[in-house]
Amino acid sequence: NIHKLFKEGRFILVNKELLKEIMFIIRCSAFIDVAGIIIASFYINVSDAVFGFLLGTILLAADLFFIALSVQDAARGALAGSKNGSKKAVFYYILRFLFLGVFLVLALKIKSISFPCTIIPLFYPKLIYPVKAVIFSKKEG
Repeated sequence: NIHKLFKEGRFILVNKELLKEIMFIIRCSAFIDVAGIIIASFYINVSDAVFGFLLGTILLAADLFFIALSVQDAARGALAGSKNGSKKAVFYYILRFLFLGVFLVLALKIKSISFPCTIIPLFYPKLIYPVKAVIFSKKEG
C-alpha cells in the first residue's frame, strides 16, 4: 500500500531536518529576491529581473536538494558498510553541476531572463548562514 509506505517514511527522499533547512533557505531567499528585484528594477526590465531571480531561486532549491540527497546517500552507504561512498559523492557532484550548467546556459540564451539575477540567488547561503549564526548565537548567549 503506497499510503502506508509514505506514512512509514520509506518514500521520503530527504530526511525531515534537511528539508526543514532547505525550506528555511528558500523562505529567506524569497525576501532577498524581493530586495534584489527592487534594486535591479532601476537598471533592467522588472520582468527580466523577476524571471532571473525566480529561476535562480529554483536552481538554488534544486542544488540544495541534490546536496541533501548526496549527503544522505553517502551516510546510508556508510552505515550499510558500502565502500563506494566517494564514487557516489563524485557522481552527485557531477550531476549537480551538469544540472546547474544546463539551466545557466538556458538563462544566458533566453533574452527575457536576466543572467546576473539568475546567478545571485546561488550565493544566498553564503549570506544567510552567517546571519543565522549571529542571530541565534545572540539568543542563546
